Amino acid sequence: MNKLKTNKAYFATYFSMAVIICLVLIFTIMEKSFINSSNINNLLSDTAPLMIMAAGMTPVILIGSIDLSVGAMCSVSNVLVVSFIMKFKDTIYADWFIMLVTFVTTLVFAVIAGIILGLIHVKLKVPSFIASLAFMSIWNSAALLISNSPISIPKKLWGTIDWYKISIGPLGYPLVIAFLIIIGYYVILTRTSLGRGIYAIGANERAARMSGIAVDRIKITAFAVNGFCAALGAIFLMAKAKSCAPTVGDSFTLMVISAVVLGGTALIGGSGNILNTILGVFIVSIIKNGMNIVSINVYWQKVVFGVVVLIAIAINTDRSSRSFIVK
Repeated sequence: MNKLKTNKAYFATYFSMAVIICLVLIFTIMEKSFINSSNINNLLSDTAPLMIMAAGMTPVILIGSIDLSVGAMCSVSNVLVVSFIMKFKDTIYADWFIMLVTFVTTLVFAVIAGIILGLIHVKLKVPSFIASLAFMSIWNSAALLISNSPISIPKKLWGTIDWYKISIGPLGYPLVIAFLIIIGYYVILTRTSLGRGIYAIGANERAARMSGIAVDRIKITAFAVNGFCAALGAIFLMAKAKSCAPTVGDSFTLMVISAVVLGGTALIGGSGNILNTILGVFIVSIIKNGMNIVSINVYWQKVVFGVVVLIAIAINTDRSSRSFIVK
């Protein structure tokens, strides 16, 4: 069984790498400017928020659950952080202090929102699909209620978010942070009881409960972490654009789930490697960037992502018989 899982893990890795190479070749043939330095820098810069949110989604999917509210949480966090900045921008507090407080407040809000979603899922026995779908509607509406139009950050505060432009070699500072977060999650998932519990729950929740694993606590923690990552991704989007928009996260739900599944994480849970999520993120980013470069209609882009998700699920689904429970 372990050998079979190892072989599947290697297949997922090599498959993802092969897809990346094929996509680069295809888009380069279609448009030579795809591989110029400017576009590569744009691609790497755009990848950081998606990678952070995909990192948060991976444990949720590993336990066999789903969070469809991740994009809406990104939107409301994006609007919330700028609203806080605008509220305190004319106070006596230092600019850096205002930014720090607004960042922390937004992240705490997102963690609490994730905990509430987790509690509803595990305590009220509401399937995560239904619970997160309801929260998606709530947070989308909340973002529009806070601000129904984009808000720009005052120029005097731009210096506090210039960290987004810092580069470490060819990689931007945000992407380095995203890599570090994924590496940290990898250590947690492979070296701690929390990580082993996540895999055990996804593989067989009943068995995990019978073996004494704190299933409810671990599930709630996974949703809390996902909320944190959605808000952090929103902060990165704010820093890049120097503004917010109430619909900024609309496209991220599908992209985040696509990235995780394309990285080899099974939607039924219990199988996957968060390091492979990095490959899935780059597949999604390359597809998005390449379709923009070759001027594919935005509506057709959504069709493409839908097809990509279906293909990824079909490839990663274990069709052998097993006992399922509603997650």
